[in-house]
Amino acid sequence: MKKCRLLCSVLILLAALSGSILQSCQSDARNATRIPPTVKKAKKQWQDDALLSLSDLISRNTDTDLNYFKRARIYFDREQYSLALADINEAINEKDNVGEYFLLRGKVNREIGEIDNALEDAERAEALQQSSPDLYILLADIFQVKNKFRDANKYLVQAMKMAPYDGSAYYVKGMLLARQGDSLASLANLNSAITMNPRLIRAYQQSTIIYRKLLNFDQALAFNNKAIKRFPNNAELYFERGEIYKSLSAIDTALVNYRKATIINPKYADAFFQIGALEVGQRGYYSALLAFQQLLNLRPNHPQINYLVGYCYERLRNDIKAKEYFTYETEKNPADQMAINGLWRIRQRENGRLFPEYYSGEDVNQDYKTLDSSRVKIDMIKPRGTINMRIDSSRNAKIQ
Repeated sequence: MKKCRLLCSVLILLAALSGSILQSCQSDARNATRIPPTVKKAKKQWQDDALLSLSDLISRNTDTDLNYFKRARIYFDREQYSLALADINEAINEKDNVGEYFLLRGKVNREIGEIDNALEDAERAEALQQSSPDLYILLADIFQVKNKFRDANKYLVQAMKMAPYDGSAYYVKGMLLARQGDSLASLANLNSAITMNPRLIRAYQQSTIIYRKLLNFDQALAFNNKAIKRFPNNAELYFERGEIYKSLSAIDTALVNYRKATIINPKYADAFFQIGALEVGQRGYYSALLAFQQLLNLRPNHPQINYLVGYCYERLRNDIKAKEYFTYETEKNPADQMAINGLWRIRQRENGRLFPEYYSGEDVNQDYKTLDSSRVKIDMIKPRGTINMRIDSSRNAKIQ
């Protein structure tokens, strides 16, 4: 009898222990302390893996057009537009009757500023019976750039019916209002675009530009700073920050930001022009010369670029090089009075009638748009008037 009781006690104890162990395991399973949680890949890692897989499939000629298209979408999302354009061109070469392919190429062309090509691709996508909010937003955006507001509004209305919470649609609406002069309503829509899509960089840029033009520099800097935090490698954002500080007459800070823009994008011609113009204003002629030379390499037909290079050489007392560039400018534009004046000054110095001291008081207009109509101030040096009088040595002149 005692043995039976002892055996029952042992069985009860084992059952209790097994129950507690099972409960502990269930608790551990719930808390994921024993079973490791599933680790989700970051977006960049996922894209890297996808690119490797797609590249492998393309190399094996498997669904080539589709895989080029998928890889182009990843490049587009990463803002690697040249790679995206190359891939989507390959996809279209393989199969030229897919609306999605033309839509993606239209988006790429819009981002790189090829507006006419973007319109052609968007219209081709529409002809291939592609009907999506992305297409209508793209068409509305292209037409607002071309100042065709009625067409832009027609497509925008369709897009907002299909996707009422798409940030890009609010961006286009904001741009339409801005182009029609309603700055406040434009800013409200651009802000909505940023709220719905915080990575919509053009919404930040346009908000910054509008606030700067309204002379609200605090808000302009606020939006610019937000954009730079999200897109630290975007040259246009640093250029726009330079524009803000130039408006505030903080020239040194403006120069720092313009130079940052050229470091990120060594082909940023507008930034080189601003650097050169501001350096001339501060009499940093050597730095200005370097900037204008870069601009000349990037844009040989930039208005008066040869004159600007020659002017810097002249201020650095190198009349040989200055004469060379002034001559280039007059050959391209015989009516360029500034270059003509520069050649006149050099001839005067060559003939000994004008000396380096004439530089005081000169300046170059720093505004790109008014550069053609500006004139360098030249103080004409005239010989003193003399009277040939015979001297009568028998008379002494008395000075009272």
